[in-house]
Amino acid sequence: MFFRLIGAAALACCAATAQAVPSKFTFSYTGFFDKEADRFDPAAVIAGSFIADDLNRDGLFSANELISFKYNDSNDYIGCGVGDQYFWHCTIERFGYRIGGPLKFFTTWSTADVGYQINSSTITGEEYVYNYRSANHSQTHSLLWTGQTALVVSALNPVPEPSSLALVVLGAAGAGAASHGGARRRKRAA
Repeated sequence: MFFRLIGAAALACCAATAQAVPSKFTFSYTGFFDKEADRFDPAAVIAGSFIADDLNRDGLFSANELISFKYNDSNDYIGCGVGDQYFWHCTIERFGYRIGGPLKFFTTWSTADVGYQINSSTITGEEYVYNYRSANHSQTHSLLWTGQTALVVSALNPVPEPSSLALVVLGAAGAGAASHGGARRRKRAA
């Protein structure tokens, strides 16, 4: 009986700490209104990945909990402009993701050399803007979110949702209580 209670307690502790590791996700938004072409492009994609740790265990991954953030084949937004990436500047002004909910971020990045300057910004739910300028050429590309823009987020190391964790803890407690009650009944019968 004692070992069953210890086992149930260990299971409950494991469940309670299940979200203690960073979670990895990939994401893609598909289907945008292409502003320059003046039409909806169902094949237009903004995609990337992020790693975050829900440090305060509130079920929401926020900007201060990001470990890595990349999209559209970019450098990592966390730690950009460091080391050999000094020429690349970026910011993540807002970030938020709750499992099963929308992914929201507001990012900017820029890079420049003697001959060119590139900058981009993305506000999810609103627009993606890319600008390229050189001495003899300029290019702008803008994608706008619409009601048809679809989001897919996939967990690479699935994280149990808080409600699932609660069920595991309740199940472990119930199993422990049942084994304790059964032991008491057997003791009385003897």
